[in-house]
Parts: sequence; structure tokens; C-alpha cells
Amino acid sequence: MQTLGNDGLKALIKLLETETENYGPVLKSALAAAIKNNPEQVQRVMEEEFKTSAPRAVLHTLEEICWEDLSAALARFAAKINPNLEEGLTLLSKFTSPTAARGDVSAPLDQMAAELRPALLNAKNYGEIAAVLGHYFFRIRGMVALQTHVDVKDISFARFLRKKRGSSLCVACLYACLGQRYGIDVNLVDLAGRILVHMRDYALSESLFIDPLDNGKILTEEDCRRYIRARHIEWNNDFLSPLSSRTIVRRFIANMIYVLNKMRDERRLKYLREYLEIIKG
Repeated sequence: MQTLGNDGLKALIKLLETETENYGPVLKSALAAAIKNNPEQVQRVMEEEFKTSAPRAVLHTLEEICWEDLSAALARFAAKINPNLEEGLTLLSKFTSPTAARGDVSAPLDQMAAELRPALLNAKNYGEIAAVLGHYFFRIRGMVALQTHVDVKDISFARFLRKKRGSSLCVACLYACLGQRYGIDVNLVDLAGRILVHMRDYALSESLFIDPLDNGKILTEEDCRRYIRARHIEWNNDFLSPLSSRTIVRRFIANMIYVLNKMRDERRLKYLREYLEIIKG
């Protein structure tokens, strides 16, 4: 595949439009090798060959090549002692957008961190930090946490950063990723199915919680306990245990599976179930 030129790639892509069960795997393997050898060339030829939209067979082949590579990438992520959350979110964004790159997540986060820098450096305590972040995300940036999601793309972190709307888990991770850039102790907790952002001020031995579904509303621990009592659930201190990056990535995958289960999309579910087992392992 190293000597395959533009004409050869075009011929290969054309064959994929009418692939048969006998030759489909061979053609898919050839395209995968071409993508690995020179992804920019494949992208360029695709744009030249299909100026509007590519045939379904070609798109499915490209997606499946990406999803198979994603399995290996997630395995490397899960094997780390303390995997980076931002890396995991970037990898998962490739499931709904195979062309998503690291910069699609890091660049907007870097920009927001730079814009927030003056206000965060002047904040006197974690309460002010939480207020600054909430005002910036929901008032200035106009971000929206969706109460429900019917499209698996709503669970893509890269797409959320671009569209400014996505799952509450995406919003919560935004707090965590920006907090990490400033060395702020920001974690996610699971309050009986309700994801909250947790900030811990060790100097004052105080905690505060942020509700991504309520425009960044700031809560105390007593507010959290009151919520649990209202649901007639017995309080458990594990509610306030930080979720690991692996657990958060697993939650993203589980949410995707939930959406696609309702759509009975077995083609995509096959890969997501495999990812879930990789992260669990």
C-alpha cells in the first residue's frame, strides 16, 4: 500500500461502493492499510471523489476501520495506572466522528482556560471559582445541558465543545478538565444517579457541589443530603467518592449504549459493548 497513488485509492473506494461479501473484507483491509500509511491522502481523495456525501458502504467501512482502531486505543488508555480524563473523552469522541482529533478537545479547552485566567486568579475561594465558572459557561458561552438525549452525538465531548449543547456528563467533565488546567481539586460524584461536580477546599475543610443540569447551581453537602432524603434513600458516604476517569469513560459508553439500544442499532452496539468490556477490564 505504500506505493498506492490517488488513482489506486479512487479505484479502491469505487470498489467498496459495490463490494460483495467475498471481497468486502479484503477491500476493507486494503483501505485500512492506506489510512494508516497516509491518512491525509485518503481524506483528500475522499473529498475529491465525493463532494457532497459518500455512499453508505464506503462510510460504514471508514467508520468500522476507525472503531477497530479505537478498541486498541481504549485498551492502552485503560492499562494506565491513572489515565487522563481528557484523553479518554477525546478517544470516545472518535466514535461519533471518526475524524475527531486531539485538537478538537484541547484547543477549545485551552482557549476557555486563557479567557478565564484573570477571573480565576483573582478568586478568593472555591465558592467564587464555582460562581465564575458557572457564569462563564452558562451565561457568556451559552452552554446547555440536555435533560435527555435521543442522539448518541449528544454524548460526544468534542461535539459538545463545538455545539455548546450536550449531556450533563459533558458539562460536568468540562468543569473537571478546566479545573485540572489550574490545579483545582475538581471531581465528579454520583449522587444516586445524579452527577455533580465536587470542589474540596482543604484549607477550610469545606466542600461545595455544582449541578450541571441546573445552570451550575452551587449546593452544600446538606443540600445533597436533603435531596437523598426526599428520594427516600438511605445516605451513603460513597455518594461523595470521586469517580475515576475510567468510571467516567465507562459512564459515557453506557449512556451511548442506552441510546442505541432504543434505536436497536446493533452495528454500533457491537463495538460499544466491546469498549465497555475493555474499560471494565
